[in-house]
Amino acid sequence: MTTTFDPATLPNLQQQKKMHPWRKRTTKFDVSVAIAVAVPMVFVIALFLFSDMPGALVFVIYLPIQMFASGCAAVATKGNRGIVDSVIIVNAVGASIFTFVVILSVLWSLVSNGLKALSIPFLTQNSTYISPSTPLEYGGMAHAALGTLLIVTISALIAVPIGIATAIYITEVRGKAVPYVRFFVQSMSGVPSVVAGLFILTTLILTGAINTSAFAGGLAYAVLMLPTVARTAEEVLRLVPDDLRTGALALGSTRARTVLQVVLPAAKTGIVTAIILGIARVIGETAPLLMTSGKNDATVTNPFSDPISSLPIAIFENVAQPYPDAVSRAWGAALILMVLVAILFTVARLLGRTKVK
Repeated sequence: MTTTFDPATLPNLQQQKKMHPWRKRTTKFDVSVAIAVAVPMVFVIALFLFSDMPGALVFVIYLPIQMFASGCAAVATKGNRGIVDSVIIVNAVGASIFTFVVILSVLWSLVSNGLKALSIPFLTQNSTYISPSTPLEYGGMAHAALGTLLIVTISALIAVPIGIATAIYITEVRGKAVPYVRFFVQSMSGVPSVVAGLFILTTLILTGAINTSAFAGGLAYAVLMLPTVARTAEEVLRLVPDDLRTGALALGSTRARTVLQVVLPAAKTGIVTAIILGIARVIGETAPLLMTSGKNDATVTNPFSDPISSLPIAIFENVAQPYPDAVSRAWGAALILMVLVAILFTVARLLGRTKVK
């Protein structure tokens, strides 16, 4: 049966406003929420200002007090059925605020301490002729930043194609070895970073196959990056609708052409995210580089010949020194590393947003 409207009533229906009954709140509800928020906050501020209790302990006390106050407000407005909702809301908001405060504290410490070391020489010079006690006006971390870029680039050139190919084999080819490939990928994701460095050290460096260099560090990083890229790309490729695959195959396309020209372009943004996560997994690792890339205070441009320094190694060596200038160099190197990561992520995001022709 088809329902029709009288044309005379259509203008009235079109002028009706959308109703949102779930947004209506009573005065009792607003007052209860305000009291549940204000009372624990005032109590905790009083503890923080007028007692010798550490700030971390005050925060620990604040959470159960806030949960109790929210539970009372829920009982007063919604009855017992609102207690669970209030507990979930308090935990979610509290966890979000705590995470934001921690991240903001880390960034503030990094920026405030790292800016003290930043200067033109710090960004353009190496550390060939300086010692840990040398003032900050001399020497820099340009060689370490270049080493980090070389090592991460080599690892990405190795791990990204293999990881994406592994994801394509699992999701598109679906051969008989899929369970074994997935098992090994999941096993590799739990490998500690120091084990990856030991693997490259014992199999390639000590046997004389390669030298301690940026290439060796890139191989160690690739071992850590590969499972992250493969697993993330696999999940992204699974999200591509099967209608795109079957449509391309129905038009006469081969499976390889379907994957290259239909599936991968459809999952382009997700694959870029997989690459970003892979880089984020390895760019700050120090243990593999201690055994594979080594240390060099000079600027090295050949990734296959000599040992090369990197920002994680520079941070590791300077932060343990008893000299304030060396510690400031470590903070400056950490800030450069964060800026470098931000630049790489921004470039990757911009490339991932370009339209496929």
